[in-house]
This record gives sequence, C-alpha cells and structure tokens, in this order.
Amino acid sequence: MNTEDYVSFETAKLLKEKGFNEWCFKCYGIAVLHNGADISFDEECELKDEGRENEIEYVEGGRLYDYASNNRENVRVVWAAPTLWAAMKWLREVHHIFIRVIQSHIEYCVCEIYYNSSSCYAFRTSFDSYEEACEAAIKYCLENLI
Repeated sequence: MNTEDYVSFETAKLLKEKGFNEWCFKCYGIAVLHNGADISFDEECELKDEGRENEIEYVEGGRLYDYASNNRENVRVVWAAPTLWAAMKWLREVHHIFIRVIQSHIEYCVCEIYYNSSSCYAFRTSFDSYEEACEAAIKYCLENLI
C-alpha cells in the first residue's frame, strides 16, 4: 500500500512556476527511454558510443525519483514532488489558501477553497478518490488564484 501521495508532474511544474521551493523527498526528472523502456546511464552511453543516439528518447518529468530535491535553479531539470498534504500546507502558509475536500457521497467529492479568509470557491465533481480531489483543488488554486 502506498503511504504517500505525491502531486502529479503537471502540478509540480505549476508549483515551481509559482515559487514553491521546499525540500522534498521525491522529485520528477528526465526519463531516458529506448524503444519506450527506461534505460540506465550505462545503456544510454553504449547507444551513444554506437552512434545510435537518435534511438534515445528524453521525457521531461517522466520519472518520479526517490532522492530528495527542491526547485533550485542550479539543479538539472528537476521538479520537486511534494506530497499532496505538503502542497496544501504551502498554499495555506504562503498564499493563505485553504483547501477542504469533503466526500459527500460515494460518487463525488466537494472541494471548498477559501482564499483571503473571505472568498470561497466550491466545485463538485466526480473523482475516483479523495486524493484525486485534492490534486484537482491544488491545481485549480495554482492556475486560477496565484
């Protein structure tokens, strides 16, 4: 069972654009693929040595890495991947945006977003899980409120 749920790559990119620079246990980075499968650094070098670099595909944000990172500019193409909870805490502490997700019925969740202590945005939609609803609320805040 997965004990932590991390933001998606798309949300990690938005967080970086909006100034998120917190230290995280995981990060998104470049995935190196050959024929659609992940390859190691040694395999990448072998293909390059053989003159087959055109067979290598680099996918931005294609892999969630287990090593820690933040969004510092000198880090090579890496996006910090906070947990959903850490992203919501950052929105709350830095931007005063409070997210509340309520599972009203089995088939849908209601997301309430409080901004500047007075405005409340609420949307009801169908999600497969509470975590999907949290991800959607975080993404909405980053795209529309910051």
